Amino acid sequence: MARTGPGGPARTRASAFLHSLMYSTRQLGISDRSSFRALRQTALAWNPDEFLVTADEESAIPRLMIEYALECPDERSFFIGAFAAPSEALVGVAGLITGSLRKIRHVGHVTSLFVHPAHRRAGIARALVEQLLTRAHGAGLEALKLEVVSSNHAAVALYESFGFVRYGCEPAAYRAGEHAWDLLLMTRNL
Repeated sequence: MARTGPGGPARTRASAFLHSLMYSTRQLGISDRSSFRALRQTALAWNPDEFLVTADEESAIPRLMIEYALECPDERSFFIGAFAAPSEALVGVAGLITGSLRKIRHVGHVTSLFVHPAHRRAGIARALVEQLLTRAHGAGLEALKLEVVSSNHAAVALYESFGFVRYGCEPAAYRAGEHAWDLLLMTRNL
């Protein structure tokens, strides 16, 4: 758990605030797979426009490609979860995925940031991103990249508050029938 002591990362203001509201964070592992998948289904149901895959499509996939970061996490590819006390229910998640090929292993990709709607506005997303940034820097990554649906103004503002900048836009990256969503491409040097 991120209730750190000797040898653990120092708490930031956001993570201290998070803890004061009875939340804890820790790296997720394979034992968290069912909670992870359930929270992703909640994300897809509550925010279907924000994700590439639909809830039905994802539920039909036995193992997501990103689940390797649950099964075999390392310092450059992992998921962090936020848990609500006293139930210890998983209520937030954020991931860092980094390729292993020599020419791309200096850049990590932020993925799957989501906080359950009942737990928003408690500093959870901010604490999760802070932890991703701290751990990415500690792992020697040089930069982080992410993609976010351009109409997700809250997420864009959060990322910009951490120094992420827009470097491109992929028009109509997602499409369902006549409706299309643009993806903002963002980056931040570490």
